[in-house]
Amino acid sequence: MTPDEKYEGYAAADLEPAQLERLKALENELRESANQDIILIAYEENEAGTP
Repeated sequence: MTPDEKYEGYAAADLEPAQLERLKALENELRESANQDIILIAYEENEAGTP
């Protein structure tokens, strides 16, 4: 399965600024507790599952 196939039917989520800040805060919290470079990505399902 290629990366394109894996995420087919999903698009980057359109987050509100406050939601994006919460995501970044969680990302930093996980990065510090795991001592690893962690990046969180938010996807949402496309309407009717179409790309």
